[in-house]
Amino acid sequence: MKLITKGAALALIALAPNAAAQLTTYTQDFEALDITNPAALDADGWKIFANVFDGVSGGYLYGYGTFGAPNGGAGFSAIATGSGGAAQGAQYVNAYSDYGNSGEHTNGNLVEANLFQEQTIGAGDVGNTWTFSFDYLKNPTPVNGDGGTTTIAFIKVLKSSDGSFATLAFPTVDTTSASTTTWTSDSIDILIDPTWAGELLQVGFSSTATNFDDSGRFYDNVSFEAPGSMPPSLSAYAQDFEALDMADPAALTADGWKIFANVFDGVSGGFLYGYGVFDAPNGGAGFSAIGTGDGGPFQMSQYMNIYSDYGNSGEHTNGNVVNALVFQEQPIGAIDDGNTWRLSFDHRQNPNVVNPAMTVTTQAFVKVLKISDGSFATLFEAQFDSTGSSPNAWASMALDVLIDPSYVGELMQFGFSSFATNFEDSGRFYDNLNWGQVMNPSLGTIACLGNPSSAGVGAFLEATGSDVAADNDVTLSVSDLQLNAMGFFVHSDGNAFVYNPGNSDGHLCIASFDMGRFDQNVLNSGAAGAVSLAIDLTALPKFPGPIAVLAGDTRNFQYWSRDTTAGGSNFSSAVSITFQ
Repeated sequence: MKLITKGAALALIALAPNAAAQLTTYTQDFEALDITNPAALDADGWKIFANVFDGVSGGYLYGYGTFGAPNGGAGFSAIATGSGGAAQGAQYVNAYSDYGNSGEHTNGNLVEANLFQEQTIGAGDVGNTWTFSFDYLKNPTPVNGDGGTTTIAFIKVLKSSDGSFATLAFPTVDTTSASTTTWTSDSIDILIDPTWAGELLQVGFSSTATNFDDSGRFYDNVSFEAPGSMPPSLSAYAQDFEALDMADPAALTADGWKIFANVFDGVSGGFLYGYGVFDAPNGGAGFSAIGTGDGGPFQMSQYMNIYSDYGNSGEHTNGNVVNALVFQEQPIGAIDDGNTWRLSFDHRQNPNVVNPAMTVTTQAFVKVLKISDGSFATLFEAQFDSTGSSPNAWASMALDVLIDPSYVGELMQFGFSSFATNFEDSGRFYDNLNWGQVMNPSLGTIACLGNPSSAGVGAFLEATGSDVAADNDVTLSVSDLQLNAMGFFVHSDGNAFVYNPGNSDGHLCIASFDMGRFDQNVLNSGAAGAVSLAIDLTALPKFPGPIAVLAGDTRNFQYWSRDTTAGGSNFSSAVSITFQ
């Protein structure tokens, strides 16, 4: 299977599509098409286009098309028979060069002949993965030999909205070396990018040949699969809880939330039993509810309140520990392999204390469970300890997971949990949840996210370069700052959370007694609202003198800046890097 790659290629020129259209499933085994009808392929939606290139320089000369695909004749395509295997049946399509363009073949120029189906990408297709699959065989009856012929199967995305038909994506499978005796099956996957809505997508087959060299490739069992028929995979999720009905006890269930509980002995800590998986309640004695009354300007009216299962009163009374989990779950697909996914969220402690929490702990988590063997063993878990969340101020955090090949086919869960007993308070509020793929993961891990400034978003810090200390190659960059604001970076070896230090609108989340300031490198965010600084790992600023970063050290970095509109200050997100 070939995954999407982006690259430049000449477009197949076609009429501008209807931007409201959406992709639809196409399947064809060619058995029902009339092999004697010269319009059989045209009637099934197949089209042709050709590009001609100079045989010496390779320079583009001209193109012609788009036309309906012929069934038979000197050029492009024909329904064929006689070489099908058990899975191919009697008929298939033969895609070949345009030998009807005899002048260019005779002159030694290259004729690229394309046979394809085309559709328009709709807004509803964004984020979905589609697969073009097919069987192929090389024509076993040579005439002139292959020469320098090349053949491919392809998916192509063309920018039709501006009339340029520039190639936006062009993943391919090379069928040049196909067997003449044994059919091969292959496929191409493509993930629909948000920028492609309204553009043109083509799937098909192409040959580039000259001098009447053989180019025939047989294709069968062609399909372009709809998302519903795709293998399951991770999907984006976002929720601010504003649209959910607080009065509906099934509101969280309808949004996909689930619950599970583990019970542990309050003395030995040994596991006693578990119960679930059940649908998440909205309200009641256990697990979860949509809350209101304590949202900030960016959390607005509603958020999620996660707490212990107080409905399990027997275990709370006995002093046993109830671990209550509230989560979303998704299957991990092959297309997710190698990608990084991120859960970001706002968090705050419930300020309404009933039974003070002496032993309660709470977490946000991203977890991979091994379901393929029925063990539900934890293969990966990233946690954020929200036990110490402020009862007075909201803060933001994110957790990342890099999808390992061993996770494919297993279960991803993300959500929130608590460990509590004796009816101690465990409520934590969560809001502005976002679960999605990170397109360009940076160096290190996120230590916290920044509070929104007067610009309306939180400043985001990224580190690029190398985590090898000896390389001395780290650059810190911050985006989404308030415009024309002064500030500087800070660093430390710790991650203590200080809410609103000095009445700042943000939070310092890398506090320690080992902090240093890059106050000799005061930066201005300018009109772009961004800053960048290449730091010297051999001499990080710190009182009474600079320090060097060594292999094994962990350093945390954050950016402090003025907020010139609000008249205060704020902090960016923070990143933690463990150096090698």
